Amino acid sequence: MNLFFNQNIDHKTVIFTFSVDESKHIYKVLRKKKGDEILVTNGKGLKWLGELTEVKSKTVSVKKISAKIYENKSYNLEIAISPPKSNNRIEWFVEKAIEIGIQKIHFIKTENSERKAINFKRLYKLAVSAMKQSKQLYLPEINNIIEYEDFLKETKCEQKFIAHCESSSKEHIANIPLDLKPVVVLIGPEGDFTKKEIDLAITANYLPISLGENRLRSETAAISVTQTFSILFHLRKKIL
Repeated sequence: MNLFFNQNIDHKTVIFTFSVDESKHIYKVLRKKKGDEILVTNGKGLKWLGELTEVKSKTVSVKKISAKIYENKSYNLEIAISPPKSNNRIEWFVEKAIEIGIQKIHFIKTENSERKAINFKRLYKLAVSAMKQSKQLYLPEINNIIEYEDFLKETKCEQKFIAHCESSSKEHIANIPLDLKPVVVLIGPEGDFTKKEIDLAITANYLPISLGENRLRSETAAISVTQTFSILFHLRKKIL
């Protein structure tokens, strides 16, 4: 069953009407009919099951059958990445990271950043689409671009890591002594973090990590981190 998104509903909502765009999709693409059931979430854990009461090309209304709020069981991973120059690569990262499982995506402006701004509205739409496609009930948080040093001061995660390419002492990502507390990982631009930026992160209690011998593109590194931490979290949870 397809999952739809409406940020304005909650478990008390009895009936509502979809937007014109969603109504067209339900009517013309999915070819739903009156009486069909449909799932909706508000991106905050709500699983709202309803029955279609009106199905027209521009107006689709639905009435509640049941509603339940589920606990967020995804792992508390945050990625802070210097966005690559290509919009397609940024969008690919956001889409795939959400499908794998992530709670927050931050964009940071570093000294070697190729891009100083992002299309926030476009990325938000992609995030909603990825959430629906992967049938998740929680919409990950997408944050606009921020200065690197400001991000270091603002982040509150207890486990903090920085992935960089400098030849220095680093822990391989597979050997990280991870627990289930919130985690944030810094991913630099194509030109990597500067030595000053690395030192600033270490001073702010970020542990340098290695993602292996191969040099990765920024978005590839971020996806590698997302997938690896998903596995590490899962293994850690089984132990506990």
